[in-house]
Amino acid sequence: MKCPHCRAKLKETKMTPWLLLLAVIIVPLLIYLGITIKSFLAGHFPVVEKVPTMIVFIAFCYPVYALYEAYNAVIIFNKGNLQLKKTQ
Repeated sequence: MKCPHCRAKLKETKMTPWLLLLAVIIVPLLIYLGITIKSFLAGHFPVVEKVPTMIVFIAFCYPVYALYEAYNAVIIFNKGNLQLKKTQ
């Protein structure tokens, strides 16, 4: 993860309970959303049944995932404990 201002590499040293709770709730919802969209598309385009669900998710649900990741980043920057990564 990089600082949005100075682009320095950061690492998080403290995981917030809200971030963990959000991940526990959102990840299954994203999986369900991918499966639902695949089944909807398979009803209209039978060839979609043979496409892996992950590819369907990336093609149709990536904006939702990107918003989720952006929200996680805001929580980490506001509530987390960030430190600079040591360069080797």
